[in-house]
Amino acid sequence: MKTLNLAATLLLALVFLNSCSDGDDPKLPLGDYENGYFISNEGPFQNGSGTITFAGDDGIISHNIYKNVNDEDLGNIVNTINFAGDNAYIIVNNSSKIVVANRYTMEKVTVIEGENISQPRRIVINGETGYVSNWGEPGDPSDDFIAVIDLSSNTVTNTIPVGEGPEDMLIENSKLYVNLQGGWNQNNQISIINIFSNTVDITLNIGDVPNSLIADGQGNIWILCEGIPSWTGNETAGTLIKLSNSNDITSFVFDALDHPINLTSESGVMYYNLNGKVYKMNTGSNDLPTEAIDGLDGFYYAMTIHKGEIFATDAGDFSSEGTLKVFNVHSGVLLETITTGIVPGDIVFP
Repeated sequence: MKTLNLAATLLLALVFLNSCSDGDDPKLPLGDYENGYFISNEGPFQNGSGTITFAGDDGIISHNIYKNVNDEDLGNIVNTINFAGDNAYIIVNNSSKIVVANRYTMEKVTVIEGENISQPRRIVINGETGYVSNWGEPGDPSDDFIAVIDLSSNTVTNTIPVGEGPEDMLIENSKLYVNLQGGWNQNNQISIINIFSNTVDITLNIGDVPNSLIADGQGNIWILCEGIPSWTGNETAGTLIKLSNSNDITSFVFDALDHPINLTSESGVMYYNLNGKVYKMNTGSNDLPTEAIDGLDGFYYAMTIHKGEIFATDAGDFSSEGTLKVFNVHSGVLLETITTGIVPGDIVFP
C-alpha cells in the first residue's frame, strides 16, 4: 500500500510540475522583425535595388533588412510587401519576380518567377491564395493579367486576363476588385473578378487613372481616380467613385486641375492627399470636403492610416534616402520622422 501511495504522489507531483512549467514558460521570440511595421523602398529607377526598412515597436529602425540577412539584393523595383502565415511576399517589379522570405527573420524561402510573373505590381491575400497584378510588357495594352498563386506551394496556378495597367486591388464581397490604372498610359476602368471561378464578372468605366481603393464595411467600394495629368495635353479632373455591391456608381468630381492620390480609411472616415494637403471625408457624406486637416501638409508618395495615426512617405529627389512622417490624425501633431531607403512606398502592418 505504501508503494502505491508513493507512486501516486510522484505522479501527481510530475503532473503539477509540468502544468506549472507549461504556464510559466516565456514566449520565445519568432525573429528580429516580429513586432513593428515594414516600409518597402522602390530603390533607384532602372538601376540598383529596392530595399525593406523595419520600424520596430522598440523604436529601433533597421534598414535593408533582406540583404543584411541573405547577403543578396532584392532587385529593381521593390513595389510592395504583404504577408501570409509565416511568409512575406515581396513584389519586385522590374525584375519580374516575387521574393518569398520568412516574415519574422527575413530569411529567403523561395522566388516565384517565370512567364506567369511579368512586371508584377501589387499582391492581395485571401487565405491560401494570393492575387498579383501584372503589367506584362508595359507598352503592350493586351497582355496584362492577374496571377493566382497557391501560397502553400508558392506556385502560379492560374492567370486572369484583364485590361491595361492593373494596379491596386482589394477583396470584398467575395470579389476581387482591380483598378486598371493604365500602366504607362491612362485607363479608366475597374474589373471585378469572381474569386471562386477566377473569371472577370464585369469591367466598369469609372474615373480616369484610378490609383487607390478601399472598402467601407457597408458593402461599398470607394475608388480614388486622379484624372489624366496635364503633361498629356488631355488633362481631366480627379474623381472619387462610390461603387455599391450591385455596381451602382456615384461620382464625386474634383475641380478641373485637382489630381487626388493615396486614399486610405479607418473607422468610416476616408483620407486622401491633394495639392500638398490631407483631406478627410466620412463615408456617409454627400459632398467632397473643402478644408484640409491642419498640420498634415505635404506632397506624399504614399500614405496610410493605422490606429489613428497617418503614416506618409516623402520620396524627396527620388535618388537618395526618403523619409516617413507619422502624425496624430486628430490633432495634426507630428509624432515622428524616420529616415527610409530610396523612394519609400508602401507602409505595411502585418
